[in-house]
Amino acid sequence: MIKFSYYVALIISMVTIQVSRTAAQQFGVKGKVLDIETYKPIPGVSIKIANTTLATSTDEAGEFSINLPSKTGEYTLVSTFVGYDPDSTKFNLQANDWEFVSVTLINTNSTLDEVVVTRRRERASEIALLEERKLSNLMVEKIGAQELSRKGVSDAEGALTKMSGVTKSASGANVFVRGLGDRYNSTTLNGLALPSEDPLNKNISLDFFGTSVIDNIAVNKTFNPALGGDVAGANIDILSKEFSGSDFFQIGASSGINSQAIKAEDFKKIDGTNWFGSLKERKSPITDLTSYDFANNWNPSQIKTPINSSFSLSGGKRFNLANGTLNLFVTGNMDSEYRYYDGVIRQTSTAGTIFLDQEMERSEYNVSKTAMANLKYSFGNHSISFNSMYIGDQGQSYGQNYGLNISDDDGDIRLWRRQHVVDNHLFVNQLLSKLELTNDWTLDLGVGYNHVSANEPDRRTNNILLRDGTYRFYNNANGADNERYYSEIGERGWTAKAIATYKFENDRNFERKIDFGYNGNLVRRDFEVRMFNHNVKGDVTLSHGVDDIDDSFNGGTLADDYFQLTTNWGAGVSALKPNWYNAKKDIHSALVVGTYQFSEKFTGVLGVRYDRVNQVIDYEIQTRTSVADGPSTIDKNYILPSLNLKYALTEKSNLRASASRSYTLPQFIELAPFQNTFATFKSEGNPDLSPVENNNFDLKWELFPSSGELVSVGAFFKSMKNPIARVEYGNNIMTYHNIGSTAEIAGAEIEVKKNLLKTSTGYGDNILSAGANVSYLYSSQKLEASEVYFGETRSALQGASPLLANADVSYLYNGNRWNLTSSIVANYFSDRVFMIGTHTYKNVIEKGVPTLDFVTNAVINDKWGVNLRVRNMLNPKINLERETDSNENIVLESYKRGVDASVGISYKF
Repeated sequence: MIKFSYYVALIISMVTIQVSRTAAQQFGVKGKVLDIETYKPIPGVSIKIANTTLATSTDEAGEFSINLPSKTGEYTLVSTFVGYDPDSTKFNLQANDWEFVSVTLINTNSTLDEVVVTRRRERASEIALLEERKLSNLMVEKIGAQELSRKGVSDAEGALTKMSGVTKSASGANVFVRGLGDRYNSTTLNGLALPSEDPLNKNISLDFFGTSVIDNIAVNKTFNPALGGDVAGANIDILSKEFSGSDFFQIGASSGINSQAIKAEDFKKIDGTNWFGSLKERKSPITDLTSYDFANNWNPSQIKTPINSSFSLSGGKRFNLANGTLNLFVTGNMDSEYRYYDGVIRQTSTAGTIFLDQEMERSEYNVSKTAMANLKYSFGNHSISFNSMYIGDQGQSYGQNYGLNISDDDGDIRLWRRQHVVDNHLFVNQLLSKLELTNDWTLDLGVGYNHVSANEPDRRTNNILLRDGTYRFYNNANGADNERYYSEIGERGWTAKAIATYKFENDRNFERKIDFGYNGNLVRRDFEVRMFNHNVKGDVTLSHGVDDIDDSFNGGTLADDYFQLTTNWGAGVSALKPNWYNAKKDIHSALVVGTYQFSEKFTGVLGVRYDRVNQVIDYEIQTRTSVADGPSTIDKNYILPSLNLKYALTEKSNLRASASRSYTLPQFIELAPFQNTFATFKSEGNPDLSPVENNNFDLKWELFPSSGELVSVGAFFKSMKNPIARVEYGNNIMTYHNIGSTAEIAGAEIEVKKNLLKTSTGYGDNILSAGANVSYLYSSQKLEASEVYFGETRSALQGASPLLANADVSYLYNGNRWNLTSSIVANYFSDRVFMIGTHTYKNVIEKGVPTLDFVTNAVINDKWGVNLRVRNMLNPKINLERETDSNENIVLESYKRGVDASVGISYKF
């Protein structure tokens, strides 16, 4: 793979040099003129280079070009058109260079000052994305940084949950699209595959991508061959921000609270951690089971003032080079956030018998750090860029459950306590190039290297009994109820693309082209875990109480033979070897896509993708090995056709249809048979899972009444062969199965964006706007897996909410050299299946919840920014419930997240 990447980089460099030589023979300025009110192109605009005779006018698309002599220096572009104020734009021309200039003209009836013009240009990007959606031949929905800010969300995850058919689990990470969760979606960055920062998930947590990193996000709910074939819900492609405009440097900071964390009387902090996220110990220090060399204490400390904070900086600079321009953009931020939960934890049978009933409390601290740098070299009509991104995410959690466990004697009270840190790091590096070789041929080339380091160092678990007023260790045969746990995951991945496009020369009036090329995605993962059990041999009573575990487990008590330190492999010569799995996934793809515009109104896009998939997982745990059982292997060839049709009913409305085939691979964590223990259940992978095969159909009508407005109505249907689901069976073990032969999903989506009120002032337009989308979803799957007994014959899909609704109302007010945007955003999803029950258990249901957020942003003198955010204002209960024979659900888990409030300020130099 290293040789392959070397050759790809060499080809990019060689083609770049050759194209650069060709571009060196052309000099001038190109651009496009738009109406700042409507963001529509203006044909017939007179364009002139000041103090010269060089002039031209814009064509029907509002575009122009002027050849200039090979002379460096500053020029002024003068644009004039009847009914519009003239515009003068300065630009610098370098030797052997084409300069690109975007011009916006203001109608003479408008009275906009410079600050409002700047704001309008920023707002135009949201309007431009709607215009791009209207013109696209594919069903692509895009959301940009400006809409992110307007809707009161600071990251991509929050933005996506405002889109039709998209929601987030209240009890987990990542998003569901049309009822399909993490397994069925895919995430890319600039078109290249992107791994998750958390090995428990397939997709990266989108809350890392804030407005400082995002240019826009494209959401493809329908498959086309340019996307990876491992997708059924949606592909989410994040286009990273690049520098443009004037040089700048910006800093920002915010502070806030969580309503439950700030009033918690006993907020716990785990020993060995700190506010910044550095750790005292990352890997297991034990090389001899007779020596207790752990650096961290069992006993936690207390945090008195859990205040959330955020710090950010970003900057951009342009360098003029001999044959082009080099733009540099850098950004970085650190966010820290405290959470406190208290509620209940239960386990029951389907008949309603409760065998676990405990109070739950949890103190959580999360610190995330993101940094990104982008270098882009532009020359002529070509560009080559390098992106480098780092994401560090650390979660520190202290939790305990206190109450009844039916396996204990009458009168006993169980205390289960866990302290754990999840320390994840993701590095992404991408080399990208877009080259216009001729008027007919273009190349889109890229290669990326991703590295994930995910550790869970020194997870500390205690199981304690309160009997007759005395606390004592719950001590099974090998001491696994009092455990220290170390796991490490290292994942490396190469991803590449090489796409050529040929536009047919004789069909310039219509879009007729063919795209063909290669995609590659090669991933390697190594996982290992070591568990150290404390088998108490002396008096199990905690002499110094439940809050001083260090008094019982330390080097002195180990030497005195109070307890024995063992591992899951026992105490023999091989005790220190890990449980492990190694995984590899190689996907090589070839694709060809033909776009043919039959007339001004009708366009078809027909394509096919060939995927060669080879995935192998080897493993060794105490109870089974791949040497004995055989590795988990998927070795398949996929032919994935797709058809997208677009018919422009009018200038403002489209009718679209799409049909495609795709597949879904089980994740590494779903295949590896390693068993992990949590508070109320255990999870375990299933090496025998098979991929899912998906057939997808979509129909959509959309209307764009005026600039920035939208009405869209769509329907979709998906059939799935061998669907995968999370299931529960005896002893509270959660695993994964191909639960039946088929599953079907059908639904309808309605989306509206409307300007409700518009008033003009001397400083610009004040606008009251609203948006809403509603989705109805029907899902059904057969429950017929041969190795699992189901109490029912059919079920809705895991994670599929029948009803999703999102709405927002925003008001933009313009003052003298300042403006204010305030938004209220509401979301709701209805009840959905969290886990499918088996044997004597019925389904676990995640209850639907409403959320309500408020945000207000102010921009002053185009320099200062101030914002106020209040999230989760309703603070609803988050409930998991088990269905029962009596049709009265029993609450298994219930808690509240609290209200988050923050105030931030930024300054742009």
